[in-house]
Amino acid sequence: KSPEQVTSDTVNKHRDEVLNKGRKFKYPFQHSKHRVAITSVAVVVASLLILSLITGYQLYRRQSTSQFTSQVTRIIPFPVAKVDGNFTSYESYLFELRPSLYWLEQYGTTDLKSPDGKRQIEHYKKVSLDRAMTNTIARDLASQNNIKVEESEVDAAVDRVQALGGNLDQVIAEAYNYNVKDFRRLKREAILRLKVAHALDKEAPAKAQKVLDEIKAGKTFEDAAKEYSDDLESKLLGGDLGVVEKGKAKLRDEVSVVAFSLQPGQVSDVIETENGDYYIVKVTDKPSDTNVKLSIIQIKVKDMDSY
Repeated sequence: KSPEQVTSDTVNKHRDEVLNKGRKFKYPFQHSKHRVAITSVAVVVASLLILSLITGYQLYRRQSTSQFTSQVTRIIPFPVAKVDGNFTSYESYLFELRPSLYWLEQYGTTDLKSPDGKRQIEHYKKVSLDRAMTNTIARDLASQNNIKVEESEVDAAVDRVQALGGNLDQVIAEAYNYNVKDFRRLKREAILRLKVAHALDKEAPAKAQKVLDEIKAGKTFEDAAKEYSDDLESKLLGGDLGVVEKGKAKLRDEVSVVAFSLQPGQVSDVIETENGDYYIVKVTDKPSDTNVKLSIIQIKVKDMDSY
């Protein structure tokens, strides 16, 4: 038989034959990829469903606080409460509870399996749930009032802990059972609660100014402190703190700076502090530049719990 002559038609014919044979393998493979993808998605969904059911049982029926359930709640947003239409996540509740349980386990003196130990755990569970719900309220009110926490504010809070000395990671781990990232979150939420409470409480600054006006009008500082001060330790003493030493006084920095700038007999204006509270101070004596005899009136901002 004579060899077939190669022409454009024969080349096209041969090419079509090769392509047709390839398609027999190509299309089944494409269908196979689709089935693999669908099967994979189904397996993932089924796994999450099973994980959700198991974890839900552990959380809602057994009230588990284990590390495993805590990690799962970071992935699946289980709710633990509903406040004013907003859900509080189970994760945020366990986040608040973690340092309390850690402290009881590491430093507590009561057997946690005893009736007293169980009562302590239940107490901290309630406190932690209240705090988690308060955080939910604070975030909602902050959104409504355009209140934000800057990273610089969180940095300052962390720096104050760092200034106490020691390795920051170790200090936070031993005191809170948190890492630095968790600790920053804790401080951010605390600052937000204070800022929201401060913004909403219009009575505290008005009260502080009223007290100052009465002092300027002739009311003695001691009588004003006994009547108005929220500092229970000094209230009955007419605000008297005794002699305090510069740099070692247990005062807010803003208060300390003003106190050591006054002369004996002088009364400050209203001092607004970072934590939202208001102070009026009077220097009754100044033995040296580093020691003053001090009286204070503290007007506290209403706590977020009141909202």
